Amino acid sequence: MSKTHKVEAGEYMELIAKQEGFSEYKVIYNDPHNANFKSTRPNPDILYPGDLVYIPDLDSGSVDAATNKKHKFVVKNPKVTLDLYLQLKGEPLKHNHYTLKFKDLDGKDQTLTGMTGTDGHLLQKEKIPVGVAEVKLTVASLPSYTRTLKLGFLHPITVASGVQMRLNNLGFACGPANGALTPAYSSALKAFQQKHLPANVTGKADKDTLDALRNEYDKGTKS
Repeated sequence: MSKTHKVEAGEYMELIAKQEGFSEYKVIYNDPHNANFKSTRPNPDILYPGDLVYIPDLDSGSVDAATNKKHKFVVKNPKVTLDLYLQLKGEPLKHNHYTLKFKDLDGKDQTLTGMTGTDGHLLQKEKIPVGVAEVKLTVASLPSYTRTLKLGFLHPITVASGVQMRLNNLGFACGPANGALTPAYSSALKAFQQKHLPANVTGKADKDTLDALRNEYDKGTKS
């Protein structure tokens, strides 16, 4: 039966849909009861812990099948696209080999490899099974380095912790991404503004700053 789901850290719409038994997250996301939620969270992959999502009744569906015969039904595991732009010291990591390692839902080690383009963007769309929480990224630059990516944990840019996460990831250190309006957060904002909005160095996350940060980090996508 229908219910209300409270979003937890690391959850996104594809994961919630899978947990609730839906094969397509849009059945939930586009439900009229979620109109306000969808307006507030225009990117189904970037939610905020505590968000409330209406879960409609699950239609079990039916399939025609002949009696007195064996039938094989295959359930596909959904996947999400890992979309990354890689930078080092503010410059794109272009034409670099990378490796992505993770354990699939059966606990087996998986490895994906590829190259970055001139803007540091992964040249191919890497598919990760819904439910995988972490992926280890290794870049073969000089020197090579490895980072652990926590999938689904990025907060919306419209909340302070989401701004802090993006600043930290871009190299503008502002301390823990807990939403606290600290001097370190203000200094990080000023450093970002000095580079991208030199006429607006206020240390405040105003609209122009959020737009610039969204353009730099989210590459203009809704968040």
